Amino acid sequence: MTASPSSVASLAARLGDVAERGPGDAYYRLARIVARVLVSRRLRQRKKWCDLARHLALNPGVEDRLVMQAMRWLGQGQPIAHS
Repeated sequence: MTASPSSVASLAARLGDVAERGPGDAYYRLARIVARVLVSRRLRQRKKWCDLARHLALNPGVEDRLVMQAMRWLGQGQPIAHS
């Protein structure tokens, strides 16, 4: 069973709306979903998860730094280069 593109976009929009009204770490939680898809080979093979991660990543509150932080938390991100 596959999710239609509009249902994935609708879910991503609802999650974004909840994050705006939610607790302070709501955008980090969305970034963790994106990071989980990026580091999981199994999830990257599922179109609906890739579509959801793509839509969530477009949300301005889900910043690249949050996704990278979540990837490091998952143990899959690249270390930060300190100067």
